[in-house]
Amino acid sequence: MATADRRQREREQRRVEIIDVAEKLFYEKGFDNVSMDEIAEAVEISKGSLYLLFKNKDSLYFEIVSRVHREYHRQLMEKIDATATGGDQIRTMIKFLVEFTKNHRDYNTMSCTYGPVIYSRLDEAYDQILAQNAVEFNRWQHNAIRKGMDDGSIRKDLDPILLGIYISLISISVVSPHPIWEKGFQMAGIGYEQLVDNFLTFIEPSINHCGKNS
Repeated sequence: MATADRRQREREQRRVEIIDVAEKLFYEKGFDNVSMDEIAEAVEISKGSLYLLFKNKDSLYFEIVSRVHREYHRQLMEKIDATATGGDQIRTMIKFLVEFTKNHRDYNTMSCTYGPVIYSRLDEAYDQILAQNAVEFNRWQHNAIRKGMDDGSIRKDLDPILLGIYISLISISVVSPHPIWEKGFQMAGIGYEQLVDNFLTFIEPSINHCGKNS
């Protein structure tokens, strides 16, 4: 039993090492410009051994995305004050999203550039896990919106589910713009920092109870 446990730990440690290396290479060169051969060489294992752990490059991409999502959710839960108003909880979520994405620009670029294509061909099992991550976040967000409507910190004339969807879609689009869009903003004199740092100011009226009769 001890030997089996040790081998499992070693296998998991090897998987983490490979994911770390793949993530670094994807960020530096772009997903399409990195091969499984290159990843195998970088971690000094055979290509066959690599394929025993990860069936293709898409699965490595998924592991990176899933790991970032888990870390984001873990840190967010530490930020949320259960005693705060629903409105303040939503503001905390938005502020943390801005903070987190500013600290993960390489991930954002990779996700925006290659994500839509890769997500369209993910295995059902991977797709289910990512969907579950989204459901978990949406649950927290929906509860905060409901709480805000009850305590008067969020306007009550809006559908809470639609409000949550709009906040999520707009937030992701702002904090993780496609690189082409970001270049367009820069040509208009708007840098990324200015774009995201002012986001809450613009979205505030959509949730503030003063924006409409409560």
